[in-house]
Amino acid sequence: MNPNLKIFITIFCYISAVAGLVTAVMDASHKPAQTTDAVIAGVLGVAFLLGGIALTRKPRY
Repeated sequence: MNPNLKIFITIFCYISAVAGLVTAVMDASHKPAQTTDAVIAGVLGVAFLLGGIALTRKPRY
């Protein structure tokens, strides 16, 4: 994979993870709580976070 593309996708994953987790917290803190939206945003945030971590790891040979 092109290193520049890999860096771009990694940064996109981290930004999406932060946005998803912040959205989850904001949805859960509203009255009445929007639990379904919070769970969906949280799961997507964690998925993007794991994707970003997977892309930043050095390959093991």
